[in-house]
Amino acid sequence: MATYHSDDEEVEKLRRWWDENGSSVIIGVIIGLGALLGWRGWSTYQDNKAAAASTYYAELRAAVEHKDTQATITRANALESSFASTPYAALAALELAKVQAEAGDLKASEAHLRWAIDHSAQQVVTSLAKLRLARVLNAQGRYDAALDIIKADLPAAYTSLIEEIRGDALVGKGKIEEARQAYDRAILTASGNAKYLRLKRADLGGESVPAS
Repeated sequence: MATYHSDDEEVEKLRRWWDENGSSVIIGVIIGLGALLGWRGWSTYQDNKAAAASTYYAELRAAVEHKDTQATITRANALESSFASTPYAALAALELAKVQAEAGDLKASEAHLRWAIDHSAQQVVTSLAKLRLARVLNAQGRYDAALDIIKADLPAAYTSLIEEIRGDALVGKGKIEEARQAYDRAILTASGNAKYLRLKRADLGGESVPAS
């Protein structure tokens, strides 16, 4: 099963940012397009669409909290099909992919992560989706595909996560010495408690685990 313990905080930060700033972003878009399409009609349409997307996303979050898988799927699919241009749709895809991965439906999780990558204009969303996709591919035993995903141009802030995923893939491929080196890099670049990384590294034996 794919795990998400180390990047959920990034999604939560993005969610909070959007709750606080989403309206101003939407207004900025409206201002730019208003001159061409007519301020009143366009602003009303955008406001209504954003409000509807926000409602669907709030309902999805409630469904996730209540572990209502069917409601989660319904709301996420609605956001992807009818509100694909809003940031809520990609966030919904991330949420649904997580639920599906934890339920063991890795193929469905992969599909929604790829959707988020293809449709989001926000780097933090596409980066997280790529990292989670690599985890899902590792969980499927598709190690080379996972390694290809993390070759992408990802922010330096995710170095520890990237190296952890690389280590997991290399373990799966039986390249233990290379995996040790990847886990060492993950530990050395971790921003928080690297206990779980040190446990992974220790399981491979060899030289002592570096201090984080």
